Amino acid sequence: MDREVLHERVYALKFALEQGGVDLGDAQHEILKDLMQVKTEKDGMVDPDSVSPRLMTLIQATLDQPLH
Repeated sequence: MDREVLHERVYALKFALEQGGVDLGDAQHEILKDLMQVKTEKDGMVDPDSVSPRLMTLIQATLDQPLH
């Protein structure tokens, strides 16, 4: 996945969850934990290596969905 797209999706998902715009049921707590573990590199973009497999799967599954 393109790094810019990953960056945008991570922050869109985080925003949507914080605003209550997404309900992930029982997985929501774990996804929020995963989001808190995401790091940024010196250029301010998400470090792809810090994105958990669970979070990556969710992001890939929602690529065609608006998260705002």
